[in-house]
Amino acid sequence: MSALSSLCEYESNSEESDCDTKPPKYKKLRLPDLSAIPVFSTEKYVDNCELHSGRIRSFPHVRGNWASFVYIQCEENFLNLINKLQTQLSDIDEPCFKCDDFHISLSKTIVLQYHLITSFTSSLQTILSNTGSFKLLFDTVKIYCNEENTRTFIALEVDHSSNKYLLNITDKIDNILKEYKLPTFYENPSFHMSILWINGNKKTKLTNILDKLNNILLHKNLGPICISKVNCKIGNKYFQYSLI
Repeated sequence: MSALSSLCEYESNSEESDCDTKPPKYKKLRLPDLSAIPVFSTEKYVDNCELHSGRIRSFPHVRGNWASFVYIQCEENFLNLINKLQTQLSDIDEPCFKCDDFHISLSKTIVLQYHLITSFTSSLQTILSNTGSFKLLFDTVKIYCNEENTRTFIALEVDHSSNKYLLNITDKIDNILKEYKLPTFYENPSFHMSILWINGNKKTKLTNILDKLNNILLHKNLGPICISKVNCKIGNKYFQYSLI
């Protein structure tokens, strides 16, 4: 047999050998079911302050983060008092808006991640279930400006007795916030209910007529309000806790 014939035979045998050694077949993995997992759009959220009377967000909107705060809702009718105060405020020549709702904040606005919501609300339920109800009074008109100097508020401040009850509640809430490594409430809080607001920092203008505003409140002689519930707003969800 010629060398060339031998070489051809060797190559033929090698190919047959390679074909005989086929790679093992692996079972194709099934794709996971992702239907229950929320998919967030990557589209950037743009806030339009013209849609809400020029108000500006204190911090940017981020998907997956829930702006939250704890508060007391005041459901009394303050319309008559507000109308009288607005009449007085017309002298400062600034657009004045009525607040959307009347509440007393018991925490700063915090940011909760979705997976913490259930445990956070359960912790609030536990500490507030042992807190007693009380009567609340307002005795002073005060002027406040937010930290960003984007809005000035005309508010009603609570009296000394009400302040003690609210301090007790905020101390308990602060303990929970510390556990979650979230900002606690102000060191020396001034508990108040905002009723009117003006764009920008107009604190100096309003302070000049503060005595007149307090005189209006004095003649209204608001009665006590029974506080038997504490509320928590997380994103667009509302939670309510009854006091004993």
